[in-house]
Amino acid sequence: MNIETLKQLSYDSIRKLYRNYLETLEISKNTIQTFSGDTFYLWKNVGQKEFWDVVTSNNFEIEARDALQKALMDNSSGNIAALVNGYLANLRKFRNYAYNDAAELPEQEEDNAKSLKNFLLDIECLDPLSEWTSKFNLFDILKITRTEIRHSNMLSWLLSPNENHGLGDSIIRGFIQYVVTSFSEEADVFDTLLMDCHDFIIQREWNNVDVLAVSKDEKFVLCIENKIDTTEHDNQLNRYRKIVEDTYSSYKKMYIFLSPEGTDASDPEYWCSMSYQDVLNIIENARKKVKLLPDVALLIDNYTETIRRDIVGDDNLTRICAEIYAKHQKALDLIFENKPDRTSDLGDLIKTWAVSKTEKGEIEVVLEKCTKTYIRFKTDYISRLMPDTEEPDSGWNTKNHYFYEIRNIDGREFFIQLSLSAKNLTDEQREVCKKINEYFPSRLQKENWQWRTPFVTKHSKTDEELAGEHIWEQLDKKLEEIKAFEDKLKTIFEECC
Repeated sequence: MNIETLKQLSYDSIRKLYRNYLETLEISKNTIQTFSGDTFYLWKNVGQKEFWDVVTSNNFEIEARDALQKALMDNSSGNIAALVNGYLANLRKFRNYAYNDAAELPEQEEDNAKSLKNFLLDIECLDPLSEWTSKFNLFDILKITRTEIRHSNMLSWLLSPNENHGLGDSIIRGFIQYVVTSFSEEADVFDTLLMDCHDFIIQREWNNVDVLAVSKDEKFVLCIENKIDTTEHDNQLNRYRKIVEDTYSSYKKMYIFLSPEGTDASDPEYWCSMSYQDVLNIIENARKKVKLLPDVALLIDNYTETIRRDIVGDDNLTRICAEIYAKHQKALDLIFENKPDRTSDLGDLIKTWAVSKTEKGEIEVVLEKCTKTYIRFKTDYISRLMPDTEEPDSGWNTKNHYFYEIRNIDGREFFIQLSLSAKNLTDEQREVCKKINEYFPSRLQKENWQWRTPFVTKHSKTDEELAGEHIWEQLDKKLEEIKAFEDKLKTIFEECC
């Protein structure tokens, strides 16, 4: 494949082709991920034509450096000189590939084209999926199938006994019954199940609590924390429980931690874990007992379909998809690999920031222990506080027994946590971990712990455009949180040692 043919390819196609080439080299997957992103910085930030003008220039070194410096000055506030050197090295490697290693069309590409052709010739294999794809579903149209806030709004409507859904108090009664029968041994079963639920008032985002149901007549509170694609943070459940207890001290109280799989709550003594399958069962049981108005029935049926398909999982759908995948695995893998991947894009932006901070000496990113969802780095202070062991025997198979981890949640949210590994700790390291936990207790206090996260930064949401500058600014703020945390640690260890 000559360079003129390469120039006609789309961004996604050329990046995939280059990734395939990098995979033939003896470099790690994380390095490949970084190279395949950083190489095309000019393309993403200036344009396709400008990118190829630089790559094909007879004066490549000078023009590439000038173009990168200008683009970085316009789009970055980091160490420009260091970033230029990094991007230039990647661009130089790609130029060599374009003029030499891509001269012949690899057999793999021919094989890929054949797989895609066979899939298109058998496109009827997708017809069984029409049962799920061709139906009208309001939640699909609004693109809110996995939007946590919208699910909480829908549940609030269903939980309210006096709303116009026609289900009365059956939903809130179903939630209360679930807690009584599956969790609360102390609840007075008869009093709880026989209480009048028609005066419950449903509140959204009351003191940041997702859903709060309050009955003044029965002096009863039901508190629901809803998580779909996010996790608990900042000791949420414990804080929310204390707020409810302070406000409704004389009321009976129930707490539900709702998640797709019924994940264990961090405060299991008080919070009952509930899955969306349990919610689905409650709604469908209530739905069978009454005749609903057509528009209400459509809305509720759309909602239960969304839960079953996108949150819980439909067994029949899973089986059909598995059969199609087994038949056209290679073609579908190619399609999936080349689809827009928000998680990978955010991961690339975070890695770029981490590499820049490493070059400035502020942190030490460890790329071989990074993925698109976990970007791991070390700091000088914690490395001094917990020196490396002689053998790579931590939970990460490293000599260090800690990492700061930047958690990338589906490309839509990120935060940084300090993770400690208990595996093969020395006595000295264990004492350090004990002291840290004394002042910054992890949410789970297990005697024989394996992992601890004594420090977690604030969470940051990403915008739809995944603006690099905004994300890097947020990461800079989180790095300041880390520095403040480490300053506190310094004071603690100086006073006690």
